[in-house]
Amino acid sequence: MTGSELTFPVVGGIFGVGRLATMLKALVDSGQIGPWHIGHWIDFRHTAIRIQFDTPADGEIAEGFVANRHGAHVPAGSGAPDGLVAKG
Repeated sequence: MTGSELTFPVVGGIFGVGRLATMLKALVDSGQIGPWHIGHWIDFRHTAIRIQFDTPADGEIAEGFVANRHGAHVPAGSGAPDGLVAKG
């Protein structure tokens, strides 16, 4: 099986990617996904980052988890998500 790479939009630059890394580490620690590898920022403004997963299934699980966690943590009154939703 080949790996998979997903692009995760990030709000807050390094702080946003830190939140993303915490979520992905929780999935690894619970045995839901295998190792993941941080990729490159897609632009100089640090609005999204690529993450590589060892299997497509790991990427799908991570994508769903991040999307679900993201929906549960929308800042009150903002009407907008904080940017942690994966795009294939």
